[in-house]
Amino acid sequence: MSEPQNPEAPQYRDEVPETALPDKLAKLYNKAESAYELRNWGYAVSLLQAVLAQEPGFLKGRKMLRAAAIKDTQGKKSIKLGGEAIKVAKLQGQAKKDPIGVLVALEKEVLAADPYNPQANELFYEAASAAGLKMTAGNALETVIQGHPDNTKFFHKLGDFYMENEAFEKAAEIFKQIVAKDSADLQASKKYKDATARGSIASQKWDSEGDWRDLLKDKDAANSLEKEGKAAMTPDMLQAQAARLTAEYEADQNNIEVVKQLAGTYEQLEDFATACSFFEWAFHLSSNDPALERKVALMREKVGKQQQKDLVNFIKENPEHPDIEQYKAQLAELKKGQLEELIKESEARVARNPTDTELRFELGDRLFQGERYRDAIQHLQQAKNSPNLRLKVMNMLGKCYDKMGMTDLAAKQFEEAISELTGMDDTKKDALYNLALLYEKMDNKEKYLNSLKEIYAVDYGYRDVAARVEGSYGDE
Repeated sequence: MSEPQNPEAPQYRDEVPETALPDKLAKLYNKAESAYELRNWGYAVSLLQAVLAQEPGFLKGRKMLRAAAIKDTQGKKSIKLGGEAIKVAKLQGQAKKDPIGVLVALEKEVLAADPYNPQANELFYEAASAAGLKMTAGNALETVIQGHPDNTKFFHKLGDFYMENEAFEKAAEIFKQIVAKDSADLQASKKYKDATARGSIASQKWDSEGDWRDLLKDKDAANSLEKEGKAAMTPDMLQAQAARLTAEYEADQNNIEVVKQLAGTYEQLEDFATACSFFEWAFHLSSNDPALERKVALMREKVGKQQQKDLVNFIKENPEHPDIEQYKAQLAELKKGQLEELIKESEARVARNPTDTELRFELGDRLFQGERYRDAIQHLQQAKNSPNLRLKVMNMLGKCYDKMGMTDLAAKQFEEAISELTGMDDTKKDALYNLALLYEKMDNKEKYLNSLKEIYAVDYGYRDVAARVEGSYGDE
């Protein structure tokens, strides 16, 4: 017989946001995020365990902890001698007396090495429920079915959990999956119908406690907002949308409209890696749609930039780290490797669409970043034929010629671009600044200062223009 729940046991905050973490825990979490991005799974696990021991309701951190443990154990052979079962059994009687202590012990002693362990996750669910951490409890069941997709016992338990918490749409998805696995499961079939019916009723309630659709007068307006006003959706709404679309995707992975919607949803959630994988699949299903191809390229670039940003921040925040030089070398290699991949990708796209001037400019820009100036010039010259790109191309060509020591050709490109630009936009400022530096090399002080002063007159804070212009008066 299980122990009765202790009514005096403390109830913890459920789903604590990152912004509510104390400074000390926030710093630990930031380090854990950096370790996770750097694929240092074991270090991420230890840091997140420390955070969650003090703030057990930090669901975002717990999801990352479990993901890091899964990554850390992938491909590793484990010898199980029943030790995990013994540890779980010892903790069983403490779930309601000391739920947080049980959560901490399970994560450290069992789930770090065996994150999908059914018995440990089931006890984790019970302990989290006893502590009032409903979302944490549900996450434990979600973890089990991820690792044991044929164990319908836990599917039933998760479906019931969703029903109890009035997440009828999620419950319906779970029971539908059970029926798909076992059509003879009449209980699952009944629960699926019940969840669907209750979800339908709930969606038609327009009381003050409803969701975002309650602000609208009818379902047509709600559908319109969902399709056209996605930018107004909160992260929770987007997560719910992703869950719904995922269920549709699992039912038919070749439905390109669902795949594109799913990709777009993850893009709005700024989960660019997941968005990229779905855009790639949509591109495949579309028989090489150029628009989707460009979206894939954009997502890959965003993923790369995010990885670089995380590594840069880690290096900046941990200058005394014993392996800091290794991380710096890793950053340099990461930048080089990602740029090479982007160049290869652009080259392939240009080969398929040789008349597309935007693709030519993109390739020229990437070749410039890779210091392949001679290769960049031929693509930029062809892109110059585009009226929309002409001015940007001339500026970029000027930079290429400058890097190759061809100062007269560089100056000509910058001057031509500047003469055609009427307003002082970013392109003109960049061209003027580049031209000024070129004149400085040519020891033409008058033209050097005149170019800088044009920028200074409209944008005092542009780069180091103010210091250069004002400093020149002291030289006179």
